[in-house]
Amino acid sequence: MSMETTVHYLSLILPAAVCCFLLQRLCRRSLEPTQYNYFRDLALLAVWVLSAVWVGTPVSRFIVGMGVLASVLGLLQRLYPDKGWKASYLLLGLVFAFFGPQIGFVGLSNGGYHYFSPWGSLLVTTLWISAFPILLQELDKIPGMAGHLLVVSFSLLLIATVFSGQPLNDAFFMALCGVSYLGVFWSRHGHMYRRLGEPLAALWGTLIAGTSVLGVSKGITFSTLMLLPLGLFAIPIVETSLRAVSLVLPSRSYGASALYRKLIGRGLDHPSTVRFITSVCAIAGAAVAVSQLGTSLFMMMWVSIAILFAGFSLVPFLRNMKRNTDIPLRPTIWGTAVDNVSMDYALSRTRGAVMSGQGLSLVSTVNALAVMEAERNEAYARALRGSFLTLADGAGLVWGLHLLGKPVQERIAGIDFMVRLCRMAAAEGWPVYFLGASKAAVTGAVRTLQTKFPDLVVAGYRDGYFDAGDPSICPAVRSSGAKILFAALGVPKQEIWLADHGIDLGDVVAVGVGGSFDVLSGALKRAPLLWQKIGMEWLYRLIQEPWRWKRDLELFLFAARVFLTKIGLYPDEGRRRRP
Repeated sequence: MSMETTVHYLSLILPAAVCCFLLQRLCRRSLEPTQYNYFRDLALLAVWVLSAVWVGTPVSRFIVGMGVLASVLGLLQRLYPDKGWKASYLLLGLVFAFFGPQIGFVGLSNGGYHYFSPWGSLLVTTLWISAFPILLQELDKIPGMAGHLLVVSFSLLLIATVFSGQPLNDAFFMALCGVSYLGVFWSRHGHMYRRLGEPLAALWGTLIAGTSVLGVSKGITFSTLMLLPLGLFAIPIVETSLRAVSLVLPSRSYGASALYRKLIGRGLDHPSTVRFITSVCAIAGAAVAVSQLGTSLFMMMWVSIAILFAGFSLVPFLRNMKRNTDIPLRPTIWGTAVDNVSMDYALSRTRGAVMSGQGLSLVSTVNALAVMEAERNEAYARALRGSFLTLADGAGLVWGLHLLGKPVQERIAGIDFMVRLCRMAAAEGWPVYFLGASKAAVTGAVRTLQTKFPDLVVAGYRDGYFDAGDPSICPAVRSSGAKILFAALGVPKQEIWLADHGIDLGDVVAVGVGGSFDVLSGALKRAPLLWQKIGMEWLYRLIQEPWRWKRDLELFLFAARVFLTKIGLYPDEGRRRRP
């Protein structure tokens, strides 16, 4: 790459990227969330096309044009998912191979080259181009994965073109645009709990495949986007949904997917696991680039980058694995099991449950009083045993588990989980139903959440003053199309009712949220952060609701039982074993 060419492209592409960034910031203030999301996707498509028309050569324009065509196929794939549109990417690859640049040879391990015949080159190019849109769509089934691996791949390709010693102007243009526009729209591509979607994944898959054909090492793209994610981590062909990869490790795991499942099971949340895999893929891609280019400057640069990646991502990960090796995934206290997960991981598993649509998935939030209730209430204990997730909501419970040598990663307050899940539902377009509390409380909670998340789809709501056998409730929830149901009926009534009516409610994630509606509506004030940190949130609520004093006395009984359990005078499984 000549200095003049580099400066020329930088002087044209970087200002376009800055303009996109400023326009994005401006429109964020004036557009609704849904409109803003559509605007960003269209702006990305437009800036790629304009850059190719104004700055690119016929070759780069052709690749961008094929990327746009791939995004159209992705849109049809989203609109008509049962029509077999994935097969059309093979036709896209064939058109690319006929009219665009082709893969004429591959490098061999001994330093030589294998040259393809014309028909062989046509076949290899077709398969190469058609594979990556599908690959990116599969990677995109794990939120955040596709975007992070794309930025690593384009960055590697950009540096490889600079240090290759060859006049790879088209490759430099495509890689520079890729890095720049991924950076500008990073909030869209790097979101840990949002997928790119079929159109964007198909666009980027075609662009990265086409860029790698332009004389740049195809091994970089192959190792970073295909070999490691599919071979080493078994993502995501074997693990075809986030629900599958987010399941807590079973007692035995089989197949190539076991490694990725263990990464999550070792105590990392979903975002940390994605960053870890991205770091490993970056180092592998750098190693491939170093081995193929071999210049001393390039090698020194990538060895340094590899060390940084190892320091910031791999070493903390390994330390965290060692620290969490002996911590149970589901610690129990007196027969009640609690999921040892972080907030982010709980959200990722819940997202997988929503996407799978396999009947009722009950998320229970328990505190110290709930554990005491489960000891004497078999119906409640049975509902907890059948819960999809049981989250530790309560400083007292977290303290008790820690004292008994069974610490959980963090306390997950029901109201915080509810708000975070509503934010995710708003981004994904999942309808939400609110059930429970008084009419004023549920109405106020809905109003507060819609103000906070304007894109939130409220499928319906009603108060909790109904008989347990009321036949109208379940059909109303089911017919509303809700994907998430928040039930604020109080503990243990809400968990028992949800468990008893799971079949009637249909495919929905149901979360028991206790008094969260009262807090969100403003009927009750939540304790200040300091009170929460010192574990005195219960006292703040008692001040507002003095009638709870008899119930809260059980907290002292809970503390006494924890100490008795610690010294072996109270059975850890509780007063009786339950099957």
